[in-house]
Amino acid sequence: MFGAILENKLSSLSKEVIDYGNLTVERVDDSVISFLEGDISKARDIIESTALVNEKSHEIEHGCLKILGLHQPVAKDLRMGAALLRTSIELERINILSAYISRYAIDANTNGKNLYKPPHLSFMSQTVQTMIKDGVGALISQDIQLLKRSTKNYVPLQDFYNQMFAQYDGEEIGSSSTHLILVGRNLLSMGHHVMGMADRIAYMIVGKRVMHHKVFYNVLMK
Repeated sequence: MFGAILENKLSSLSKEVIDYGNLTVERVDDSVISFLEGDISKARDIIESTALVNEKSHEIEHGCLKILGLHQPVAKDLRMGAALLRTSIELERINILSAYISRYAIDANTNGKNLYKPPHLSFMSQTVQTMIKDGVGALISQDIQLLKRSTKNYVPLQDFYNQMFAQYDGEEIGSSSTHLILVGRNLLSMGHHVMGMADRIAYMIVGKRVMHHKVFYNVLMK
């Protein structure tokens, strides 16, 4: 009986994480579009809604802590609860980064300069969105192959950033390219947060920690 109750609560939290993940993906996409298209209205909407959106993370965290305190799960159920908690925290941080990108969209538009916005930012945005979708999907389906697909995308994400950075390397800080670099850096940081999710999700699936670089590489990056 108690096992069924615990399973239902974990299932309910999993659905909440899916919804939160989907919303996070939408916000990443909208924030980058607001920068590329100079859509100030969309940028302001993202910034103003961030606190409300991230209330979902607090609700998931509260639900996870209640499960840990009241049901004292063990083995895979415990790992599942920990993975849900870590995922919600990382998604919250990604949402905050989306707000930062929206802030850069407003600042860049205020400067009144027509910046060349390279396709790298769009590629990075799509890569981050794919990483989030695959990471959350791997958590829910407990699919290590799907998780590997998510983590492997971090390599092209870095490549896109490095290519863009090299294009503007040597320009003075405070020049028109600064906002482009900042947006790229925030997208790269989003990838870092997905990788943070991944080690806890992998632990849930395979039952061993993969934070050590060699183990992480062997489990997730091959």
